[in-house]
Amino acid sequence: MRRAAALGVSAALAAVLSATGTRLASSQVPTIAAFRVEGAAVPARDPWARFWDRVPLVDVALSAQTATPPMGGRRLSLRAGAVHDGETLYVLVEWPDARPDRDASGLRAFSDAAAVQFPAPGGQRIPAFCMGDPGATVNIWQWRAAWQADVRRGFQGTVEDLYPRAVVDLYPFRGEDVFYPARALGNPLSQVDRASAVDNLVAAGFGTLTPDPFPAVEGWGAWRDGRWRVVFSRPFSVAREGNVQFHVFDRTDVAFAVWDGGAGERDGMKSVSAFTALDVRDEPLDLGPRFPYWPAPYFVVLAVLALSGALGAADLRRGRRWRTG
Repeated sequence: MRRAAALGVSAALAAVLSATGTRLASSQVPTIAAFRVEGAAVPARDPWARFWDRVPLVDVALSAQTATPPMGGRRLSLRAGAVHDGETLYVLVEWPDARPDRDASGLRAFSDAAAVQFPAPGGQRIPAFCMGDPGATVNIWQWRAAWQADVRRGFQGTVEDLYPRAVVDLYPFRGEDVFYPARALGNPLSQVDRASAVDNLVAAGFGTLTPDPFPAVEGWGAWRDGRWRVVFSRPFSVAREGNVQFHVFDRTDVAFAVWDGGAGERDGMKSVSAFTALDVRDEPLDLGPRFPYWPAPYFVVLAVLALSGALGAADLRRGRRWRTG
């Protein structure tokens, strides 16, 4: 009786895990499958739309960045998925954050952020997942909650915005590039007329991060119930050096990073993942009903409870037979 109960619970558990795509072994290397979206508009500016609940998401482990100062980060994992329409790739990233931080205008104010990193074309090997290396560069898309706030409401980082009751002397050189060198050189941190919440970056190792202001890289995030979701998007092909190219049937690598502004994380103080696989498939995304996402530990607990109940019932029946016999 015990053996039959155990086999029944195991079969039911395997069926549920197979139907929901849940993995029990965290040591497995995840593959993010980018399915084709047929005839449906992708809600790139609505990360919490029901459409994204139908996209298969995989768990990606994160660890603190410890390769170079300033080191930091404390995230455990994020979830990521992708789709495409044959011309544009969309990448969804979701991670827990107790409080949204959208301000980076003060000395101690830092923005929540997330980044997606790909090997750039022309590399002879898989690059180092922390910023690449001279022989294998990387293309990075970095979204910041503060940049999105600037796009949505307009730039509000002037002295007058931060300290509305302060008195500012006459400044006769307002707007002249020679007095705003960082802005004139294209430093992303100094821009006031943002068209996108995402910075498009190229790197070949620590200290080489270079902005490539390519407006076709987009991203939009939304915080809800203690979790951020961000959707990144970019056309498959762009004629710019250092930018990753995508094609259907191609397989590339992708890594992720997350910054918690409320914890003072910025620059190299971040949580990072190793490279995982991104498989751009020609198979259409199944937009039919799906099981709700439940993490694997819940299935394990349910299985143990069910097995314990079955074994307890069997013992109770045997006890009754022994007493009546």
